[in-house]
Amino acid sequence: MPAPLSCPVPPPPRAIARLLLAATMMLIAIGLLSPDPPTTRPAATAASGDAALYRAIDRRVAAGQHYYAATAAEHRTRDFPLRPFVAVRLPTRAWFYRLVGAEGALWVLRALALLAALATACRLRAAVGPRLLWGAASAIAAASSLPLATAVVALWPECWAGLLVALSLASRDRHHWRVAALLGLAAALFRELALPYLVAMAFAAALERRRGEALGWAAVATAAVAALAVHASAVAAILRPGDAVSQGWIRAGGWSFDLAMAGATTPLALAPTAIVAVLVPLALYGWASAPGGYARRVTLTLVTLLLPTLLIGRPENSYWGLMLAPVWLAGLPLAFTAMVRAIAPAATATRQLAVAC
Repeated sequence: MPAPLSCPVPPPPRAIARLLLAATMMLIAIGLLSPDPPTTRPAATAASGDAALYRAIDRRVAAGQHYYAATAAEHRTRDFPLRPFVAVRLPTRAWFYRLVGAEGALWVLRALALLAALATACRLRAAVGPRLLWGAASAIAAASSLPLATAVVALWPECWAGLLVALSLASRDRHHWRVAALLGLAAALFRELALPYLVAMAFAAALERRRGEALGWAAVATAAVAALAVHASAVAAILRPGDAVSQGWIRAGGWSFDLAMAGATTPLALAPTAIVAVLVPLALYGWASAPGGYARRVTLTLVTLLLPTLLIGRPENSYWGLMLAPVWLAGLPLAFTAMVRAIAPAATATRQLAVAC
């Protein structure tokens, strides 16, 4: 009898599944017992703060002013920091707005959000068994991606980068990774916070002994670092003595800050904090327990971006969650089947012991 052409990837062993479930319960407990951190949602600062800054820079750039000169002028006017260089956003979004206009950019973002939602739904099909759960996961992915394509949220580079990361994850498979790598590079050019994603993808390919793919992801990561170095040099050229310095980002907000990012940027924005504390760990558990390379890479991406924010990030930086928002909660339906696999064997053993006694 000929061997089948393909076979499904098995789920994690039961011991690992139970370990993941125990870690999930611990995260839920930590979230429920932690104090609620203050959050600032992107939409809440549409008329001031970062949104007003981005709009003012866009107007200057559209009028023909050099991006870095425009940025320096607006930062100084509003007493925004120019040091260190990462306090100044990469010019990609502002240049794109000048090229196609604000309305054109919004339509491009809408198309990107739709593509990310559809591609994520297609890839979820292999990770979710029952059709009902797949439909639920796809609906969550759509509800997480499509609302990001609004005029206000579009001002945040993290919104563009997050959707590009989601599309990159969904477009990569064992035979096609180059387009995914280019999408990942585009994400890092919008926001340098996507750099760890490129490294994570290179690491995943190296673990699977896919040398060519690992080198490809390493190459785009190197290109992103080079672009960031050029940006740092350009910012240094506009600095003056007395320019404001950032108060820093080391705040050790811990798991509470990660939950605040989810609460600020996902469909959980209106949910009570206790619900957020329960559902976010379950979504991570669903991704971590699902079989296949796609779920494994989504998990690695989530972990790579969430671990640093245990230490880095001020409460007002909760919009960083836009980097993960398109895929974050789609793991919730995956958690259902994972919990059944982890708990059912234990329940069966308990019943057998009871009968024997």
